Amino acid sequence: MRKFYLFVLYMCFFTATFSQNKFEGEVSCMKTTFSDTLYYVYTIKDDCVRIDEYDKYKRVIRAYIVNLQDKSVMLINPNKRIYTKVESFPVSEKYVQNLEVVNTGNHKYINGYYCSQWRVRNLEENMEITYWVAGENFNFYTPMSQVAMSLEDYFLFFKALPHGKMRGVMPMMIENKTLLRAPKSTLNVTQVKQHVVDTSVFNLSQYQKFENLR
Repeated sequence: MRKFYLFVLYMCFFTATFSQNKFEGEVSCMKTTFSDTLYYVYTIKDDCVRIDEYDKYKRVIRAYIVNLQDKSVMLINPNKRIYTKVESFPVSEKYVQNLEVVNTGNHKYINGYYCSQWRVRNLEENMEITYWVAGENFNFYTPMSQVAMSLEDYFLFFKALPHGKMRGVMPMMIENKTLLRAPKSTLNVTQVKQHVVDTSVFNLSQYQKFENLR
């Protein structure tokens, strides 16, 4: 019996310690709209996130490198081996405060993760984005979304959630709809894979800098 209690204590300690570690690995997503399907792979290590975007045939379109330390975003054309810096446009706190946030109290499991449903609405833009948020050790997602707000509306709206009470969270599903609930797009996490990432995926030494790439 004593060995059993020691084993339980060890597992609790291991789980608590692991959950405090930074996430390292890959998160794969699929985004669907009425007319198209896109695929994304987020590669995460320390304070760097690489976002690779693919078309419906899974051919690479572009990539972004988000540096969480200096808060920069680089846009890469992997085919032409060139890159440029993405200029960020500050979002006023008033805009974020005017977003209506609803904690629905709904929950469900997605990809084995227990997720809570949050809705963020913008009445003027006739837009509602629903997040099914999982709370694990996804420490990268909140700072990444804040640095890369200019890339996607769902990064911008995510800022309105009460992050002071939400640690290490990441949406497993994002639904973009009109206020009449007409669907516009859905982003689903299809795979979460933790593994050691080679820092070379963030290295731009093989690329040439180019202005006005977008």
